[in-house]
Amino acid sequence: MTGVDTNLSIDSRRDFLQALRRILRPIIRLMIRSGIRYDEFVDVARGAYVESAIRDVDNDAPRPTRDQVAWTTGIQRDLVDHYIDNEEPCSAATPIASHIATEVLHKWHTDRRFLGPSGTPLELDFNAAAGPSFESLVAEVDSQSNSGLILEELLRLRSVVRSDDNHLRAVSRFSIWPNDGQQRIECFGTTLAHMIETFAHNLGSTITENKRLERTVSTDRGISSEILTSFHAFARERGNQFLIDLDDWLGQRSYEIANEVGPRLKIGINIFFYVEPPVDRIPLDALVLPSKTPTRFDGGHG
Repeated sequence: MTGVDTNLSIDSRRDFLQALRRILRPIIRLMIRSGIRYDEFVDVARGAYVESAIRDVDNDAPRPTRDQVAWTTGIQRDLVDHYIDNEEPCSAATPIASHIATEVLHKWHTDRRFLGPSGTPLELDFNAAAGPSFESLVAEVDSQSNSGLILEELLRLRSVVRSDDNHLRAVSRFSIWPNDGQQRIECFGTTLAHMIETFAHNLGSTITENKRLERTVSTDRGISSEILTSFHAFARERGNQFLIDLDDWLGQRSYEIANEVGPRLKIGINIFFYVEPPVDRIPLDALVLPSKTPTRFDGGHG
């Protein structure tokens, strides 16, 4: 199949698989905590293999046959047929209220119609008869969304508060999702996919100008826990301001963006702070209880 690179050296294949194992460790840690078993993961992985072998090929490549998909992926032909003919589990998720809530916050903080003279978000009536209101703000983002449900989401996240019975005030520009629930899980999947898509794009691009922004700052020899706390606070402050600057840049061009014609691309910048776990060099067999040797029963005499 066109678009498949089978020329990796033995060393490159080994390095690639080792990198994949490093990527999978934290994901599988979360899966085990969530009670997701290996057989469930394999089902998802097979479906992703089939989908990628069909969708992620060169634009000018001919459509593959099912036999070609089976050969490329190493998946049995009957299983290839199953995933192609039962595509629903692989379909894109329907946007949930948290996505709309995030866009509402962005528009509230950047659209001139919802800003006061000083550039801060206006306090809004929920459903004012004239002028800007929370209902009209939500309708600008998604006319099909229920304004009451979006408000409940923003109140729950404490991004919005009530200043009286019918007036609402935006107090945070960011939405911090709780550790459990659909929003956090979807955020995890989306963020990780964006990051890996960027790496894959840059690895496949030979022209520097076509590569996407990818920068890292890290320590050479590690730091103490005290300095880590100070650096994390500094990075959080500067990172938040950097994201606000980018959000303002996009907001100032919202009218220009809204009037553009042709295909639309969703773009963004993600920032995260990482701490590498210590390398665990203890052999696996030393971390599990020894297996009990089965007692052999020979029967005997008498």
